[in-house]
Amino acid sequence: MNIRAVKVLLISFFSVTSGFSQLTNDGCNSAIPLCPNVTVSGSNIGATATVCPGCEDDFTFCFSGTNSVWYQFNTNVTGGDVTFNFSNLLFNLQATRGTELQATIVQALVQCDAATYTMVSNCEAGSSVGFSITALGLPANTTYYVIINGAKNAGAVLSAEATFDLIGSGTGFDRPAPGLSIGGPTITLCPENPASFTAYLTNCTDTSDFFWSVNGILKAVTQTSLWLTSDLQNGDVVSVECSCFAICPDTLNFSYPPVTVDPITVNAGSDFTIQAGSSVQLAGTSNGTDFMWSPTQTLNTPYSITTYATPEETTTYTLTALNANCSLSDEVTVFVSDNLDIPGSFSPNGDGHNDKWIIDGISFYPDAQVVIYDRWGQKIAEIAGYSITKAWDGTNKGKPVSDGVYFYSLDLRQNNDTKPLKGSITVIR
Repeated sequence: MNIRAVKVLLISFFSVTSGFSQLTNDGCNSAIPLCPNVTVSGSNIGATATVCPGCEDDFTFCFSGTNSVWYQFNTNVTGGDVTFNFSNLLFNLQATRGTELQATIVQALVQCDAATYTMVSNCEAGSSVGFSITALGLPANTTYYVIINGAKNAGAVLSAEATFDLIGSGTGFDRPAPGLSIGGPTITLCPENPASFTAYLTNCTDTSDFFWSVNGILKAVTQTSLWLTSDLQNGDVVSVECSCFAICPDTLNFSYPPVTVDPITVNAGSDFTIQAGSSVQLAGTSNGTDFMWSPTQTLNTPYSITTYATPEETTTYTLTALNANCSLSDEVTVFVSDNLDIPGSFSPNGDGHNDKWIIDGISFYPDAQVVIYDRWGQKIAEIAGYSITKAWDGTNKGKPVSDGVYFYSLDLRQNNDTKPLKGSITVIR
């Protein structure tokens, strides 16, 4: 027994013992789309017919609709000739069943209405081996149907059933391979500056959304071919993916060469909290060549990498660094606190009221240090960790000081760059 006969017998045995599920393309409305130059494995085993006036199988070309299966295809943007080749026909052999397939290509002016069908190709009336059907000069962008039917040849009672391979090609079906590329920056980028990338497509219709990735990580999805980003690092690779054609889509992707980003850096430093009236040193770091702080009103040297700030209210300062190609900025905020109430006088007379120089809010600064001076600049008291319990009681080495004006230096010790608060105290006995 030859190999082909074995295959035929196996098909027959499998159909009799197991049966076949309902075919998805048993009718015109469920026709399977065909793609150019893509082989489809099909079958009409178990196919049925819908025959009534105007119904989908109510036709007679070189064969009548009995157990047809349906495929559909669209011609390309130019139109032309289309050929479908059938191969590997393996029949379900039964004593009363036919052994030939029939096929043709039709156009339906009204979908699935047989009264509107026009046959546009040759009609294969029956073949037990591979065959072709060809339609010549089809117009562009038009839908057609390939109908495949089993014959009742040689006096058979039952229509032929078989599996087969089907592939279509031709000038009216083939489409040129779509292409995708990216247009992007060709010069060195500045950090955090917007860069634009544009996807360019050729031979592509029904374009999907564009999926943009950086180093393989999805960053954005756009409906247009343009993408803007300001979040690129030196050496990053931008890529885009999209698909062409609603039917038989092709997925395309393209990667742009690694981008070059200028190495300029800038850091304005950490945020500070100071007491109203005090100053703080802003010390930025950068590999730039020129610098500028803003706003400038409360700074002593706004064009130096370091400067002193004396803001009256909470202020955010911007440090901008420049080199020959780029500029880059960073921010630091100086929070001005008004939670200290420093009294200008007290009366250490032992009456239990206002006997110590109490600074309201000093508990927020547990490391604060106070130094008291007399009018001649002599230090008469120094208290670390100033608090309500450690407040100055108007003494110098345990002896009461005389009435008068004294001077203080209050170092909140929040950071090394915060200047001490200074002022005067009047002692009244």
